[in-house]
Order: sequence, then C-alpha cells, then structure tokens
Amino acid sequence: MHRRGVAATAVDDVLGAAGAGKSQFYHYFATKADLVEAVLWHQLDAVLDHQRAFDIGSWEGIRGWFDGMLAGHEQRGFRGGCPLGAIVAEVTDQDEHLRQVAAVAFARWQREFAQGLEALQRRGDLRADAHADALAQETIAAIQGGYLLSSARREAAPMRHALDAASARLQSFAT
Repeated sequence: MHRRGVAATAVDDVLGAAGAGKSQFYHYFATKADLVEAVLWHQLDAVLDHQRAFDIGSWEGIRGWFDGMLAGHEQRGFRGGCPLGAIVAEVTDQDEHLRQVAAVAFARWQREFAQGLEALQRRGDLRADAHADALAQETIAAIQGGYLLSSARREAAPMRHALDAASARLQSFAT
C-alpha cells in the first residue's frame, strides 16, 4: 500500500504477497478498510521505531533523525513519500473512520517528538517558553512537505531544505 497506494492495492494483491487465502484474511479483517487501519498503525510503528533509534532529546539526535529520514527516502528513489503520510493522504477524504485513525496516529507521533523536546527543556537546552507540542507539530508538517516535494521532484533538495528549516526553527529556541 505504501508503494502502490491503497486504491491500487487489491485484497487479492495482499493475499498473494502474504501467501494467504481469503478465509484467513476475513478471519482477521472484516473489510479492506480494516486492513488499511492495521496498515496505518503498522506504518506509525515503523515511523516511531525509526525516530526512537535516535536520542531526540538532544540536538545531535534530532539532526541524526532528520538525516536518517532523508537517507531512507533517497534509498527508496524518492518514491512513496512518508511511510505514514502517503497512506493518510490517500484515505482521509475517503473514509471518516480512517481519517480519525490518521489524526490519532499523527497525534501520537507529534506527542513522542514533543517528549524529546521537553527533555531538551528539562536539561536547559531548549528555552522554557518554547511550546513543545506546537514545535513538534510544525516539524512534522515540514517533514510531510519535504517528503511530498522530494517525491514530486525525485531529488533530495526539497526535503533537505524542509528539514533544515525545521532544524533552524527548533534551534531558534535553543538556550
């Protein structure tokens, strides 16, 4: 679904890739929308696992996380965009339940990043007046835009610029 899109991925495609039958599919998922929801949670877990590989409670860790995202996107040939955002963009106007799931998924991602920023505040490396949740939301918005533009252009520069802008915004609150 990340590579081909939700609409272009039929249940039979999933079953073929998994080597499973329809009875197995319907044992776990009542509808394709149920499968898409599971894929959204899986993609969120992948995004968070990547983020957790870095100490996002440090400036070096945040830079490493940004560099890792860009490197991963480049390795995929700038195809597919954000593992979570690409699927979210496709389903939010199609299904209200999936839109709500997407909103919760992005809120979880935002909260985890905000916790890293709060760790910077506790150490005195981020000003006390910095609003961690708002900065996390701004950063994720920049990441999404960077993925989208780099995917469209099939080059690193737009994502690099978006990440550099997010980094500069975050650093503007450094002590």
